[in-house]
Amino acid sequence: MPPQATPLVHRFTRRVAFGLPADAPSPSDPLNWAQAQLVRVPPIDILERDGSRRADLPEGMRLLWEMDEVMTAFHQHQVAERASFAKGRSLPREQFAQERRREIEIPYHRLEPWKETQARASTALHGAAPVFERFWHFWTNHFMVAPGTQNNDTLIGPYQRSLRPKMLGSFRDLLWHATVHPAMLVFLDNNHNTGPRSRAAREGWTRNSVNENLGRELLELFTLSPASGYTQKDVEATTLILTGWRDMKPDRFRKPGVPLGTYFDFNHHEPGAQTVMGKTYDATLRMDSKLADLVTDLAHHPATARHLARKLCVYFMDDEPPAQAVAHVEQVFLQTRGDLPAVHRAVLEMCWAHIASTRKLASPEAWLLQSLTLTGLDLPRAIPLDDRGGIKTHYLLGDLGQPIPRCPQPNGWPIRSVDWVSKELMDRRVRYSGLLSAALERQPEAMARMLEVQCERHLAEGSAEKTVVQAALARRDLRSANTLLHVSPSLLWA
Repeated sequence: MPPQATPLVHRFTRRVAFGLPADAPSPSDPLNWAQAQLVRVPPIDILERDGSRRADLPEGMRLLWEMDEVMTAFHQHQVAERASFAKGRSLPREQFAQERRREIEIPYHRLEPWKETQARASTALHGAAPVFERFWHFWTNHFMVAPGTQNNDTLIGPYQRSLRPKMLGSFRDLLWHATVHPAMLVFLDNNHNTGPRSRAAREGWTRNSVNENLGRELLELFTLSPASGYTQKDVEATTLILTGWRDMKPDRFRKPGVPLGTYFDFNHHEPGAQTVMGKTYDATLRMDSKLADLVTDLAHHPATARHLARKLCVYFMDDEPPAQAVAHVEQVFLQTRGDLPAVHRAVLEMCWAHIASTRKLASPEAWLLQSLTLTGLDLPRAIPLDDRGGIKTHYLLGDLGQPIPRCPQPNGWPIRSVDWVSKELMDRRVRYSGLLSAALERQPEAMARMLEVQCERHLAEGSAEKTVVQAALARRDLRSANTLLHVSPSLLWA
């Protein structure tokens, strides 16, 4: 059997993407097939099967891109929240609930996550580069921003999508962009981070004080990791360097001539020099240069290369990835000074080289997209405008155990297989496979052909899982065959 037809080839297509539809040819050169998808940034939108934008969306629903409209939407949400609670003091309970549902719940808590999740998932399914999407999912998880205490729902999707072009550059530029984006500043409350010796603190302009959230995550999660040996003093110094980095909205505090988005306010910044990991950062020429210099040093630090290399290999390969794979990715990171296309190519090389000896349990999101790709089915189309029925994609992901975008912690969704293994989560996948089977049964001949192709592609000859799927096919029990296929060890693991 030629290499492109083996289950290992198709395991690779599921490891680094979401598999292939039954009517798509197997790649003759799997590594080149994957690496070719990383050379440009594919467009993203709420897509139909043919790659066009869905035409049945509510009037005015679109993805926000420009910073002015993103920050305006953020401000409008905060204004709406304040107005809603003000009404709550005077309106009868039932009327207040109706108004809050119309003004807050539907536009911000239903439609906002739906449209972004639908764009993310439909682009993965119908876009031109599913391998690119998998790497994008990694970086949005690494630089996690999720709904928080400042009504930041409208910031999340635009922030995540803004990372995509940076994936073709250096890690340093990606790190800088993620760190100072207003979505990150708001999510980790750095827009309240004020130096104790700043003018704003000395003159009593604010009650805000030092907030370590972003300073700690910059060292712990985004770059060095605790294995580097940094101390609490380093966290405190990093936090002081981050003071004054704030978000600018179109509210009464907007400064004339300052663009919406991120700005540096020296009046809230801690003056003087700070020392992080033995190096002193001072602002001799530009008061905002301390953070830029720190980000550069963190991005190029050997501990950062080691941390990211291991994390990428855990995400794409195995909970305990081969040491030589981690070392290779780390070496490429150091040699190229964090050139992300080179690092991504190295990850793919190691995935392919070690595909037979490593395994990875698909996260709920990856498993759902894989199941839809292999069956040829589309995402649920229901839009959460009202109480009409229909499965909504972001609610479905929540039922499967990964309610994107509502990640409960800043370190992102788990990347280790062991964290997704539980009886309850596996049972939910079995149940959803049954729903897929019911949808497929409307076209039994096409369903049977698809199952035959995917069974041959993904299940090893002579394996117990292949035997039971083929037995179900032989007796034309297509529903059982489909469910057994998608919850087989080979399809749960890549």
